[in-house]
Amino acid sequence: MKICVLGAGVIGLTTAWCLAEAGHDVVIVDRHASTAKGASAANGGQLSYAFVAPLASPATLLKLPSLLLSPDSPMRIRAGLDPALISWGARFLLACRPAAVRETIAAQLALAALSRSELARLSQSLMLSFGLRTAGKLVVFRSRREFDTARRMITAKPGEDGQQVLTPAECLALEPALRLDASELAGGIFTASEQIGDCAAFCAGLTLRLRRQRNVEWILGTEVIGPVRSGGRLVAIDTGNGHVQADRFVLCMGTASSAFARACGFYLPIYPLKGYSITLTPAPGAHVIRHSVTDMERKLVFAPLALDGHTAIRVAGIADLESNNTTIDTSRVEILRRASAELLGMNTAGDIEPWCGLRPTTPDSRPIIGWSPLDGLFINSGHGMLGWTLACGSARLTADMIDRKPEANEASVFALRRAA
Repeated sequence: MKICVLGAGVIGLTTAWCLAEAGHDVVIVDRHASTAKGASAANGGQLSYAFVAPLASPATLLKLPSLLLSPDSPMRIRAGLDPALISWGARFLLACRPAAVRETIAAQLALAALSRSELARLSQSLMLSFGLRTAGKLVVFRSRREFDTARRMITAKPGEDGQQVLTPAECLALEPALRLDASELAGGIFTASEQIGDCAAFCAGLTLRLRRQRNVEWILGTEVIGPVRSGGRLVAIDTGNGHVQADRFVLCMGTASSAFARACGFYLPIYPLKGYSITLTPAPGAHVIRHSVTDMERKLVFAPLALDGHTAIRVAGIADLESNNTTIDTSRVEILRRASAELLGMNTAGDIEPWCGLRPTTPDSRPIIGWSPLDGLFINSGHGMLGWTLACGSARLTADMIDRKPEANEASVFALRRAA
């Protein structure tokens, strides 16, 4: 078949590779002139396979007023009376139910495991270099309640995947580069098997491999205007450079996916969560973190990445509900600056490479993977803050479902109808 992939971020690129590998003719369309220019460009760098808890939860619900009202909160609403946000928010509240949270965690863990094996396969078979390493992940908790909740949610027995519950003193012994006092912490959870890697470098390497494939065509720097239907089926897309026809289409347009779905006549519950990152270069001889670290209270992540042959610290976080605004707010960048100075003792006075991106987020934090109501259109979108972690598994599932492989269950927990 000829399959058109809409979007050239990490989700679109991995999807295109799996489809091309399966023997399909693939056309990749994106509004940017090069790949990975959206949320894939400078994310947190963590490949978080064990920590997949959704944003929507009873704990988040309890903290929601303080989260939304504090100026330094890691989460803010800045979209005004946006009807799309109101609709999304109502579904978010329903997703905070304990049963929904348990279902999401189980689904995300299974998809994360598939993604990890697929990423390893691609990295080895294609000889991709993007700083992938098993660094281990330390999550530190300042709140006793959050720490106790996290301990109850540990997904494996100690030793199965290296998860350990640590005292404050053990956290600081494991990661001595942290400038914290034991009295500031309730404890931590360390998962030795967690990985880090540069998503942008992965996308660049995969792009080069895709360009060598004879069955892959590129249409970049081209705006997708809308769908072209015939007899209730999607047969082409209208772009700034004319129509692009195909037998099947896969929607991987990130936060723009909801607008395309609306033009197709159905609702896709995806809303932008605006996130920020800064990239810091440690001073020569500086003592830097060895593992990736998550500060659960501040909802910030710190990852030591290998960028262009040197170590850099990627600091990322913030979740602003701000529609499609991609302007960098310096006050939000300042939160990352201060945290870097306080937790890591790093000098942030120089060039910090600030970045922001829009994460396509569903109310329950689960991606939508499955056939849409419009015949011929498949959806692989809505990965939120776990796009880098879940990309390869989502691509594998997408290709298998399109090819009707028996192991791919179309009535899965990722289907659109569960979120509609």
